[in-house]
Amino acid sequence: MIRPITLALVLLCSIAAQAQLSDNSPIIEASGLSITKGDFEQMLAGDARLARAQADPSAKLALGNEIGRAFAMEAEARSRKLDQLPAVQLRIRNFTNQLLANQLLLSLRSEYLKDEAALAAAYEKNKQSFQEPHVRQILIRVKGSEVALRKGKPDLTLEQADAKAQSLLAKLAKGADFAALAKAESDDVGSIQSGGDIGFVVKGSTEATFEDIAFNLPIGKVSQAIQTRHGLHIIRVEERRAMPLPTVKAALANEMAHREMDRIIQDGYKINQAYFGQ
Repeated sequence: MIRPITLALVLLCSIAAQAQLSDNSPIIEASGLSITKGDFEQMLAGDARLARAQADPSAKLALGNEIGRAFAMEAEARSRKLDQLPAVQLRIRNFTNQLLANQLLLSLRSEYLKDEAALAAAYEKNKQSFQEPHVRQILIRVKGSEVALRKGKPDLTLEQADAKAQSLLAKLAKGADFAALAKAESDDVGSIQSGGDIGFVVKGSTEATFEDIAFNLPIGKVSQAIQTRHGLHIIRVEERRAMPLPTVKAALANEMAHREMDRIIQDGYKINQAYFGQ
C-alpha cells in the first residue's frame, strides 16, 4: 500500500515542479546552446509532437530527448565551424527561402481574414464560384476500387466499366430517366434508393476531378464519365445554392493571399537568361 502512495507523491511533486518553471527557464542545454520553455513551446507550436507531449508524460520525455539529441549535434557542428562552410550557408539560405515564403503566405492569409471589406468585395465579385452543386450520380465500380463489389455484380475492368458508361450515356442522351437508371445501374449503395442523389457537394469534400466537374457543369447537363479512386462517375447537377460569406471567408482569404503571392512573384525577380535560357 505504501509504494503506490509514494509514487503518486513523486508524480505530484514532479508536476508541481514543472508548473513552477517560467517561460524563461532553460529546459534543454548542450555545449553552450540552450532553449527556454517559452521558446521551446513557441518553436513547436502547431506541431503534433508537442500536443502529444502535453497530454502524455512519456511522450514529453521522448520529445525532450529527441530535441536534445538534435541540439547536441548542432552544438558539435558549430564547434567545428561547419555552419560557416559556404555550401552549408547556401543550403541554410535555401531552407530559409522556403520557410519565409510559407510564413509570408500565412501572414497574408491572416491579414485578409481581418479585412472584412476586402472579403466582402471579393465575395460579391466571385459569388458564382461559391455555389454548392446539388448532384445526382451513377457510379460504375472498377476492379480494385475502394467501393465494395455488390453481390451478383461483375468485377469490371476499367475498359469494361468505360464501355458500360458509354452505353448509359447513350441511353441518357435518348431521354432515359437519370434517377431510374441510377437505381438500376449505380454501384453507389448510399444513393441507389434516392436515384443517385448525393445531395449538396461541399468544396474540398471530394476528389478534385469530381469537384471540378460538379462545380462547373451547367444545371441539368449530364457529364461524361469521370474517373476517381471509386470508379467512373456520370453526374448531373440538379441545382446550386450560394454559400454565405462567413462559410467561405477562410477559402476567400486563402485565394486572395495566393493571388497576392502571384503579384509579388510576377515582377519580383529576374534570371540570367544566358544561364537559364528563355
